[in-house]
Amino acid sequence: MKTIIHNLVLTLTFSLFTQLAIADVSGNWSFAVTLGGAGSGVAEIVMTQEDEGKISGSYSGQLATGAIAGSYEGDNFEFAISNESIGVEIVYRGELEDDGTVKGFVLAQGQSMGSFTGTKK
Repeated sequence: MKTIIHNLVLTLTFSLFTQLAIADVSGNWSFAVTLGGAGSGVAEIVMTQEDEGKISGSYSGQLATGAIAGSYEGDNFEFAISNESIGVEIVYRGELEDDGTVKGFVLAQGQSMGSFTGTKK
């Protein structure tokens, strides 16, 4: 009986830590985006975390409007959206902070364009 209880406690503890290790960035977000000399603006993002570390959703902002696709691992995430008018894929790479915000960088063609800070609505 003691062994069964011990194993049950270990299993529950492991399950709890596994769930805590995967941050949840799903939801409606407002990103304050700063693009260096190009100015700043606000982007509205809807992110959904899917199985196997994938992210889907939508993006609406000055850079583009449309569907996003990306990935997450732990507190880190990345998603991309295509800007058809300039023919560039724009990538947002960020991290979920302890205070519930997200922060990171905006990249185009592998080069940093700026940064963002996001708050969940």
